Amino acid sequence: MSYGPTTELLQLDPTHPDPARIAIAVEHLRRGHVVAYPTETFYGLGVDFQNERAIKRLYELKRRDPSLPIALLVADLAMLEACVTNIGETARTLMTRFWPGPLTLCLPASAAVSRNLTTNTGKIGVRISPHPIAAALVHAYGRPITTTSANRSGYPPSLNARHIQKYFPRGLDCIIDGGECQSIRGSTVVDLADDTMAIVRDGAIGAAEVTECFQEGAPSELPAPDTPSEPT
Repeated sequence: MSYGPTTELLQLDPTHPDPARIAIAVEHLRRGHVVAYPTETFYGLGVDFQNERAIKRLYELKRRDPSLPIALLVADLAMLEACVTNIGETARTLMTRFWPGPLTLCLPASAAVSRNLTTNTGKIGVRISPHPIAAALVHAYGRPITTTSANRSGYPPSLNARHIQKYFPRGLDCIIDGGECQSIRGSTVVDLADDTMAIVRDGAIGAAEVTECFQEGAPSELPAPDTPSEPT
């Protein structure tokens, strides 16, 4: 099935995504394609974090101002360390409390991250998603992917594949249809890149809850996030 002449539609169970279909989406990413996928907030658009041609196409599809940065999804701490140069104690406190979850942390970007994603700020937003499809996709791909809402800039985010079809009747390479997203708010964005904590955007996790966690102090160790489970 397809939504457009060049768009592949993959219907997945949102609780137990089929690894074979995830592998198809992964191949799209490897080929530099743009993939739409569900997250715990809204549907997002993913491309490889180093593929400059794919990143350029992503901005063009969204009609996004090139001065605005785009965040990344990672699967685990090892993948995070490929994207950032410093993970301080404040970051570890928030990761332990809220990851996987709708909290985007802005940290100092490593040289591996495309400057077109950081828009020359030196920072990159990152998070680990608890959504089974998003988690399985980035885990299977083995590299960070972008996570920006699947809509034209300035318009409401997509909550289902039908919304994506309306925004992008053509141009997307792959849409993973994982049903309806339930969130009414995007991820909360916290900037930790300058050794201070600044809430850039209040979202699914309340600012007061983030601030309270920050004030409680850092834990001694960051546990490894859950690995996406295989379907039964």
